[in-house]
Amino acid sequence: MNQAKKRHKSKMLNETRKWIFAISAFILIVTILTIALLFNPAINKANIVDTDPAFKTFTDHYLSIMKNLNSSATRSQMALQLNPNYNQTDLFTWQQSKMIFAQDPTGFYEDRFQILASGKGICVQWSIVYVSACLALGYQSRLVVAVDISSWSFIHTWAEDYYNGTWVHVDPSDKVWNNPLRYQSWSWGSAIGSQVKIFAFEDGTYKDVTATYSSH
Repeated sequence: MNQAKKRHKSKMLNETRKWIFAISAFILIVTILTIALLFNPAINKANIVDTDPAFKTFTDHYLSIMKNLNSSATRSQMALQLNPNYNQTDLFTWQQSKMIFAQDPTGFYEDRFQILASGKGICVQWSIVYVSACLALGYQSRLVVAVDISSWSFIHTWAEDYYNGTWVHVDPSDKVWNNPLRYQSWSWGSAIGSQVKIFAFEDGTYKDVTATYSSH
């Protein structure tokens, strides 16, 4: 009987040790992960972004524009102004005959028809019209915005087309097709990935695409 009790006691002791080891290992892993999170600048910055009201204002603004461009009413009305046989590069060329680049901010709109009626705009207006034209003919296209994350103010806007199975950089206001690293030479280019982030907006969603435009 004593031997049985000893074996039982030994078994219970071994089980207890296993549980203590497992719990200790778990606590150690959680502690390491917590420290890694606290000292990882990229993760900290992401958490700050998620809770920054200015970031929500920024994203809500461009999501609203994309919701409008993706509406069936906008698509059908825009399609009436286009040759139905145009592809994405045709639309890129078509826009050059419809608009001029103007630095004067007066009379600038974010409605595609008002923009076309005025016939002018900066990068924002050009990109809105181009994306709207692509969507109207059934092509997948999205607005892309470079933003200063210290103030969440936009720096430059362009577009991306889903073309031949991949997202392609399109900057209609500068007449540039598929040269994503071109901004590296701009005054704010060296800050891409740090103070400058780049987001792509579709209908109801957005994505951080900074890595596409960074040479780092």
